[in-house]
Amino acid sequence: MKKALFLPFLTMQTGHHQVADALMAYIEKHIENVEVKKIDLLHYANPTIEKIISQSYLKWISYAPGIFNHVYSKLYDQPVDVQPNFKVYELLLKYLQEMLKEEQPDVIFCTHSVPSYLLNVLKKKNACDIPVVNVYTDFFVSKLWGKELIDYHFLPMEEMKETLSSYNIDHSRMLVTGIPIHEELMRTSSLFNKGKNVLIAGGNCGIIDNHLLSGQLKRQKNFHFYILCGNNKKLYHKIQHWQLPNVTPLRYISSRVEMNALYDQMDAIVTKPGGVTVSEALRKKLPIFVHSILPGQEERNFTYLMNRGLAFSLKNQGSLQEQLEQILLNEQAMQQYKQSVNLYHEELAIKTADDFIEVMHNILYGKLVQTFTAV
Repeated sequence: MKKALFLPFLTMQTGHHQVADALMAYIEKHIENVEVKKIDLLHYANPTIEKIISQSYLKWISYAPGIFNHVYSKLYDQPVDVQPNFKVYELLLKYLQEMLKEEQPDVIFCTHSVPSYLLNVLKKKNACDIPVVNVYTDFFVSKLWGKELIDYHFLPMEEMKETLSSYNIDHSRMLVTGIPIHEELMRTSSLFNKGKNVLIAGGNCGIIDNHLLSGQLKRQKNFHFYILCGNNKKLYHKIQHWQLPNVTPLRYISSRVEMNALYDQMDAIVTKPGGVTVSEALRKKLPIFVHSILPGQEERNFTYLMNRGLAFSLKNQGSLQEQLEQILLNEQAMQQYKQSVNLYHEELAIKTADDFIEVMHNILYGKLVQTFTAV
């Protein structure tokens, strides 16, 4: 019996958990005789401290986004030749070693930079010989990720190869997978159906820009908006109370089959530039309109998407309907977008769910080299 250990960080259900869950599902459904397990190291070390840090993190982003972004940039965006001090994370090393001794995994998948950094430290000390795979969940790589001694890297895009090469990591250890998403969502749909159905997503907590809600949606007549409210019951009931024929609020959708069916009805998505949501939209070939950006990771994701022509930015002072129409009903703009999306897809080594299944099987059964050098 093989064992695959997945290491996100913090228990709040961010993209790190969604990516881990997606890869675990591939294994559980398609690969026999493999045990999968997901553990948050900080919760393992001290559940009380983990809870406090998770709550503080969300409050910090909400109430002091500018300070958060400044600190994030200071820590994680420095040049390759500058090494910031991440020693505080090394307080968790003894817990990580204890966990590895208990779990005895055959392969470790890191979907967050902290466990990746710590495993890289252990490998430098010759204290870990377990194969480790970095699975990046945003469209950039921060300084915190372990790099040099990590065995293999699942990359979200082709450009990241150049970044990792600056750390003397050979291309044979890199695979451009895109940000992994659930198997059910790997089916692509047509780029634009002209049905004028627009999905508005604000993250799993239903965070959606108030301007779009209060000042825009009530005046829009040419589009039907489906709003993902997540776990925000207050938002759901508020929109439901509007009783607008062209606005449909949706509660949190846990079923991937249901979510896939919803995506297939849509012609565009209005969202924040979170890594997983964007990856799902790119796989479905939906035009992406960005309505708001959280500091830190999302700002960097947004920069990448705009530079590659993979997203459109919405202006708060303009009409939502007019901005959507200027793009979605513009044949030239849509053709350019289609070319950008197709180029992004061409650069991916993982095209289908079957490709992911084959890669995960090879990794678990010791065929890592064959997997990464065959593409």
